[in-house]
Amino acid sequence: MNGSRSLQRATIGAAVVVGLGILILVNYVGGRRYARFDWTRSRLYTLSPKTVSVLKDLKTPVTALVFMTEGSPLFRETREILNRYQAKSAMLTVETIDPVRNRARAEALVKEYGIRGGSVVFRAGEKKKYVTEDQLAEYDFSRAPMGGEPSIKAFKGEQEFTSAILSVTQSKAPKVLFTTGHGERKLDGRGRDGFYTLAETLRRDNCTVEEWASLGAAAVPEGTDCVVVAGPRTAFTEQEREALRKYLDGGGRVLFFLDVEFLPGAGRQMSDFGLGPLLSSFGVSLGNNVVIDPKNALPMFGADTLFAKTFRPHPVTKLLEGSAVVFPLARSVAAAEKPPAGLKETVLVETSADGWGETDLKNLEVKIAKDDRDLPGPVPLAVAVEGAPAPPGEKGPAGSDEKKVRMAVFGDADFASNGGVANAANLYLLSAAANWALERESLVAIPPRATDQVAVTLARGDVARIALVVLLVLPAAAVAMGLAIWYRRRS
Repeated sequence: MNGSRSLQRATIGAAVVVGLGILILVNYVGGRRYARFDWTRSRLYTLSPKTVSVLKDLKTPVTALVFMTEGSPLFRETREILNRYQAKSAMLTVETIDPVRNRARAEALVKEYGIRGGSVVFRAGEKKKYVTEDQLAEYDFSRAPMGGEPSIKAFKGEQEFTSAILSVTQSKAPKVLFTTGHGERKLDGRGRDGFYTLAETLRRDNCTVEEWASLGAAAVPEGTDCVVVAGPRTAFTEQEREALRKYLDGGGRVLFFLDVEFLPGAGRQMSDFGLGPLLSSFGVSLGNNVVIDPKNALPMFGADTLFAKTFRPHPVTKLLEGSAVVFPLARSVAAAEKPPAGLKETVLVETSADGWGETDLKNLEVKIAKDDRDLPGPVPLAVAVEGAPAPPGEKGPAGSDEKKVRMAVFGDADFASNGGVANAANLYLLSAAANWALERESLVAIPPRATDQVAVTLARGDVARIALVVLLVLPAAAVAMGLAIWYRRRS
């Protein structure tokens, strides 16, 4: 009998030890090999390929200090997405500083970093980048006129955090120059027509953005990584054109945003801004037309406002499939059937087959109808050029060691303005084009993620009924059930 009890106790003891061992082993393995899931409807916490690529390529330790309390509106989203960043790279350390629970350390760090309000600070060596709480979200103020609080419409944490990591880890910030002196869109203009949003997008992607007064300049400044011609209204001089040509021949990068702009006079001819000879030498030509696409026209807008959703395969367009880009007023941009030696041309965006390039410019405001003189669809709206152009007088391409030119030409500038980038996938096309021009294909646009907010509107009668059920019916039901059980047991 005693032997049987001893055996039983030994068996139970062994089972307990084995069970504890299994529990410890499962926790050990689970702590090192685990999967994170994102059950939110908008995939709020799913990292984009751009972020994953940046984190995998980290060679420098980066620290992210979160200066927020748990009561901050964006604390949960910020902490969760940074945890996912940390899970992707051992080079990233995330620390949350709660000024309420750890006041001494918080005050020391606030004094060191000079922080005011909620923010996240990224640091690598001596480089620091601050992301403030107001940069992390887009707010909906539609209820403000009626006294309602603004609601969070979209979370921009991934966009800001990845940009901050790039800012503190990249050794050189690409230099981007915007030409001035020809009526271009204002780089610091915050109105609908300005290019402030594009400039800020480039800065967030670790670029140095400046203006360049090209008139009278013999050459593009040394160290320039990309030139942007943002919607000029007057023509470039021959000297400026030659400066851009030399820059491109040497492997330069240029983005052209060329609007519909009519020359003075009754002929209604469009300006090529003095850039026609330069573009044609690279196999690109500007159309003397206004692009129309009834199949993809925006309701309640003119026939010349369209959205394009046909994209050719290219690094710029690889993430745009299923999206659309809105062009308020565009002209065609054509690629040569036979590009110059050493160059490759790709149409990036085009209209549907029902679109056309309207050439009857005198009667645009009277009647628009397709005829045999118009450019048939699909009509190209943007063209990318890449390669090593052949040296003057030679037919073959330049040597393989030459830096390759990269150029993108868009037949519209309005779509890239502050007012235009808010539409559809406009900003994502712009960001992708800029990063391609700068030879940073892995850096594609990260869109803001919509937050899963559900609003419930209750009338007074609904509130009264809910109060009746919660305060009277449910307690009465519980009392009645208790009495019924008591009576049954007694009988």
